[in-house]
Amino acid sequence: MAINGLLTKTIFERNPKREFFVEESFPLDWMYPHLTPHGVIMKLNRKPLPSLSDDLLQRDYEFWRKYSERLTGDVIGHDTSVKDVSRWIEKTYLRYDFNGFTGQRKFIHDIDAQKSFSKLRSAIAGLYAWRLSPQCPPDYRPKTQVEFQALLREANFAFLQAFAFCPWSPEAVLRYAGLLLQFNRLDEALLVAETSLKFDPYNGQVLGLATNLRQWKKQFANSAPLQ
Repeated sequence: MAINGLLTKTIFERNPKREFFVEESFPLDWMYPHLTPHGVIMKLNRKPLPSLSDDLLQRDYEFWRKYSERLTGDVIGHDTSVKDVSRWIEKTYLRYDFNGFTGQRKFIHDIDAQKSFSKLRSAIAGLYAWRLSPQCPPDYRPKTQVEFQALLREANFAFLQAFAFCPWSPEAVLRYAGLLLQFNRLDEALLVAETSLKFDPYNGQVLGLATNLRQWKKQFANSAPLQ
């Protein structure tokens, strides 16, 4: 990845008059300060952005909420819970219960499409999550509580969509679980992992995540003070 990062950075810097857009394969750290959502992909802006504007976040939200109608239907909004999405996933992908389903049934049967759109959405969610993470330099982190909450809301929304598009995607599951754990939402992270395992029970990464989360939950329960 270090070589890929160096090569892409060199190409970017030696072509200052060209516009660059990214369909992420693997995250490259140097790009994060330059990236903004651009439809299903991301734009690599010439200068780093200290923050992501409300207008930019709103456009991304509206684009993906409308775009998802042709895939899963409009089933996720800012107030949708992990539990709601997990129930919808089991109903739709496991039981093939299409009562009330408004998306395209061919998407539900198209594994390649599910993986692709989940990957695209996870990449944008990962951009938001990076700006909220301890690894992000202070210059690019939210400067106010309002900005922080807006970014967190969009990160959660984007990850929920990526999870709904392909609930057996290890990338969507692991990255979303990381965000949930960062904000002490252990039960929700465990629900994401357990839902994913219903589709791919032998996936080592997700199985390891679920096992660790169950152990942490047990430890926290045992260490909780008696009332």
